[in-house]
Amino acid sequence: MPENKYLKMPKNKYLRYLIYVAGTVFFFLLIIDYILLPLYVSGSEHQVPYVVGKQKDEAIKILQDAGLTVVQTSRFDRKYQKDHVIFQKPAANSIVKSNRRIYIIISSGDQLEKMTSLIGKTIRDAKVSLERLGFTLGKIDSTVSEFPADVIVEQQYVEGREVAKGTSVNVKISIGPQSGMIRVPNILAKSLSEADKLLKSNNLKIGFKTYIHSPSMLPNTIVDQQPGEGTLLKLGDSVNVVLTQSKPGDKK
Repeated sequence: MPENKYLKMPKNKYLRYLIYVAGTVFFFLLIIDYILLPLYVSGSEHQVPYVVGKQKDEAIKILQDAGLTVVQTSRFDRKYQKDHVIFQKPAANSIVKSNRRIYIIISSGDQLEKMTSLIGKTIRDAKVSLERLGFTLGKIDSTVSEFPADVIVEQQYVEGREVAKGTSVNVKISIGPQSGMIRVPNILAKSLSEADKLLKSNNLKIGFKTYIHSPSMLPNTIVDQQPGEGTLLKLGDSVNVVLTQSKPGDKK
């Protein structure tokens, strides 16, 4: 069995050898601790930029240029515009390592909901219907109509339109037909003389007359009327009509 060469060393020489090895190790530890490690740490740490409120693409570029990794999600938010950053983590000015994940939340805008029909409903029923969909009842005005009193006859947004949740919806309620008002009768397809007679019987009259050429219909046949059937007018008001004529320029 070969003998260990260090065992043959004199004690003082062996001791000097151990001191040399320990000194060398200590020297390298000092280099690592005071030179290499600070260089590594300083070169791999970054201050997180502030990107809340910025447009998504701009924010991502800022973070990536700072040596950071971006992880994004989205949610509905009424405060910030669509595609803008509403939250970031870690917070701005935090000191983080290179390639640290920065979580950002992007606004997907207002959450939309289809508008329901409120026509014919009472204010109480309309309020319940709106609140179920995330809307609120807004300004309430009154108007004359053929509908019974205290029911909704007009709404700010038509049925089926997509509207942001939280929106206030203005409505108009009927106060019913006023005394001295009459519903317009249907005079379509009637002759001018028949229509004139029918309107006079309802205390209305023929208004402006417009003519169109129609070789397939009898002259002076009414093909359109304004206002339409069922509209409430005051007694003595006029109904404008569109009449046929056999040839252009002939208004007989």
